[in-house]
Amino acid sequence: MSIQANISEFLKNSLLMNPKYQGMLGAAAAATAVATASACSSWEPAKIMGTTVLTGIMYGIVNDMIACRRCIEYFTVGHFYDGRNLEHRPILTLDPNLNAIVWGTVATWWACAPAGAILATLSRVPLFGAPPVATKHLRPALASIAAATLYLSHIRPRPNIHYWNVPEALQAGWNDCNTRNETGYACIAFGSILLSVGIVATRIGLGLHSYFSRDSTEVHEQNPKVG
Repeated sequence: MSIQANISEFLKNSLLMNPKYQGMLGAAAAATAVATASACSSWEPAKIMGTTVLTGIMYGIVNDMIACRRCIEYFTVGHFYDGRNLEHRPILTLDPNLNAIVWGTVATWWACAPAGAILATLSRVPLFGAPPVATKHLRPALASIAAATLYLSHIRPRPNIHYWNVPEALQAGWNDCNTRNETGYACIAFGSILLSVGIVATRIGLGLHSYFSRDSTEVHEQNPKVG
């Protein structure tokens, strides 16, 4: 059996898992397990991918720890109002901590996986003799992007939107959660592009520096000073 199948079977026997969303939860759990193993790998491309996914998941959990306390009703699959009914929720509880862990994982791994693949490729693929970039060089940037995203999600002005079928008492909380959600995905996309450009520019810059330094050394050796 595959990792996802084994995890799905385990989750199926869990009292908290909604059987309706067994596949979604299994995929998220399997992705987290693979990302964790990859982050501990000695192979740099896998390590970069795993670290990127885990950073995104950690951001998602911290963000949802706040959001689930603002409006737990928001966290249905599809984000439609269904009161406090559990039918359309991945887990059969309204506990904000458990929902934050589940939603922080489910909602981020699939967005961070392709970002990690792109960053790994740009960091390690041969590029005009430029030196590769290691995971240790990317960790501070990934952590900074996650922290900046969390901050922007918190301070971004909430649009004046009235959500259909959402009770008036929950409008502000629903709007807060939705704004956090949109801001997170936008920052993942923008942050990935920004970091990708930075990686390529840094590698090309280091490659050119190495090339001209080598060229200068060769010229000096061919024309030594006479004194």
